[in-house]
Amino acid sequence: MHGDLLASELRWVRNDQLTMEVNNMFRGRKAMRRLILPGIVFACGMAGTVQAANLGSDPVYGGPSQDHVACQVANVGNTSITFVRTVIFAQNRTSVPLTFNNCTGSLAPNRICTFQAAASNQAYACKVITNEVENGSIRGTMDALTSSNDTLSEAQIH
Repeated sequence: MHGDLLASELRWVRNDQLTMEVNNMFRGRKAMRRLILPGIVFACGMAGTVQAANLGSDPVYGGPSQDHVACQVANVGNTSITFVRTVIFAQNRTSVPLTFNNCTGSLAPNRICTFQAAASNQAYACKVITNEVENGSIRGTMDALTSSNDTLSEAQIH
């Protein structure tokens, strides 16, 4: 009888330990849910607010008579856009110093801005990063120009 009591007590202790482990596991899952669920809700909410537009041009090359290159950006949407970055790249993929840039801050609807760089005898491309709110609200071109601003080569930004 004494052996039966000991076996019964052992089962009770094992069941009690198992119950504690299960409770700890559920507490851990609840704590994890408390962290994960708000994170998912936050991420879903952020996805619908502002989408960045990362646009670039194909290379332009106007030959040895090109003097400078210019990237023109037009906001054809209904809300202002804010510029994050504007850059012109040479054919070796290095950015070149801008000689003019009025694509800074924000650009109101139905407005155009430009940024330019001096050009040597090589190809160039431009890149524009904005906080575009409306899909398709930004249009533009990249041009290789002569010293008198005649277009030698042009590419759309997309």
